[in-house]
Amino acid sequence: MENTTRKLTDYEKYIRTEELLGLQKTDNELCCDDELTFQMIHQIAELHFKLIIQYIHLADKHMRANEITKASAQLQRTNIHLDHLPGVFDMVKVVSPRDYHTIRLALGRGSGQDSPGFNEILKLGPTLWEPFEALLKQRGLTPLELHKNAADHFELFQLMQALTEFDERFQTFRKHHIQLVRRMIGLNTKSLKGVPAQALERGARFEFYPQLWQAICDLTDWTGSSYNPQPLD
Repeated sequence: MENTTRKLTDYEKYIRTEELLGLQKTDNELCCDDELTFQMIHQIAELHFKLIIQYIHLADKHMRANEITKASAQLQRTNIHLDHLPGVFDMVKVVSPRDYHTIRLALGRGSGQDSPGFNEILKLGPTLWEPFEALLKQRGLTPLELHKNAADHFELFQLMQALTEFDERFQTFRKHHIQLVRRMIGLNTKSLKGVPAQALERGARFEFYPQLWQAICDLTDWTGSSYNPQPLD
C-alpha cells in the first residue's frame, strides 16, 4: 500500500508547526466556537512575554558590561512588544461577554493573574534599576543631573529614556488590560479567584522605576517652570 504521509518541509520542522498547532483544543473539545480564539490569543501573548523576558536579561547583561547602546537596543525591543500587545488582546473583544463567561468557567480556577510570563516581567522589571544606578554612580550622576547634562552623557541619557519608556508602556499595557476586563466582565465583580477586579487598577499604578519619574518632577521644579511662570511679551 502506498505511503501517503506528507513529508514535512524544512520550514515546518524548524518552526515546529505540527507541535505548535497541536497545542490548542480540538473542535470537539471546545466549550464554544470562540474558545479557540481565547486560547490562542493568550498563547500568543505568552510568546510575546517570553521574548520580553529574554530582552530584559540581555539588557541587564549589557548594562553590567558597560555596553550602554546595546542595553538600550534590547529595551527598545521590549517596548515594541509592549506596544503591540494591547492590539493582540483587543482580538478577545470579538467574543461576546456571554460566551466569554462560558470560556472562563471552562478555565476551572485559572486566571490571567496566573500568567507566568506576565508575572516574570513584573518581577524582573525593577531589577534593571541596580545596574543602571551603577552606571550613574560610575559617572557621579543622579537621574536629575543626567537630565541636566544629557548632551554630555547622551548614550546614558538614551538608556534612561528607554527605561522610562519600558516602565510607561508596561503601565499602559496594564491599563489597557483593565479596560478589557471592564468590557468583558466588569469591574464591580470578583474574578474566579475571589479577587476584586478593581484590584487591577491599583496594580496598574505600580512603577518599575519611581526614581526616574521623580527625576522628571525634580527637573520641572529645578527649571522653575512648575511655578512663577513669566508672561510673554
